Amino acid sequence: MNSDNNALQRTYFLGGPPRVGKSIIAFALADKVHGHVVSTDAIRNAARKTSFQKDGDLFIVEKTETVSEKEWIENHLNNPKKIVEYQNRESKALWSSIESFCNSFCEDDTVHIVEGVAIISSLVAGMKNKPENVVFVGNTSENHLKSLLEHVRDFPRKDWMSALGYSEERIEAMASFIKEMSLYFKSEAEKYGFPYFEISDDNFQSSIGSIVEKL
Repeated sequence: MNSDNNALQRTYFLGGPPRVGKSIIAFALADKVHGHVVSTDAIRNAARKTSFQKDGDLFIVEKTETVSEKEWIENHLNNPKKIVEYQNRESKALWSSIESFCNSFCEDDTVHIVEGVAIISSLVAGMKNKPENVVFVGNTSENHLKSLLEHVRDFPRKDWMSALGYSEERIEAMASFIKEMSLYFKSEAEKYGFPYFEISDDNFQSSIGSIVEKL
């Protein structure tokens, strides 16, 4: 990160696992501060297109999606730590691209909200010019699976798991991974002194609103 990049004083970094509400928080915050949301997924997809090392860590999570349905469910349901490890390896491989992208923020006066699974505590803590607004979120509730299933059922056109044809068994495996990764984000946030917020399924909107207000 460019040491002269003062744009980080008006940049928010929001990290957490998929399917817990990061994007909703990011856009709610952007609406409140008149900011612009940047997804690390978009940065990752662009980085992959220009990478010549197709067997590197930047593609490690993508490769876990090419296994059989049975193996995918087994990995996510019964060995979620392995998938969390792969996700973090991808994040570390992507980090230089994220830092490079953030350097362009000094060219405007916009408030930016950078959100995604690639925002992890150890990487943010290692930045030379550290951002002032960093927060992590997660959902470790045993009831999160129920909420995921209800969302797929009630909002099929707004749910990417529905669009990808996820079975109930696959969604259950996804919930196992989300819980494990939430525990990781919570532990690492505490380790590096960053705030972590647990998102409630029972009071989702108020939970989101409370986080945005605190930010």
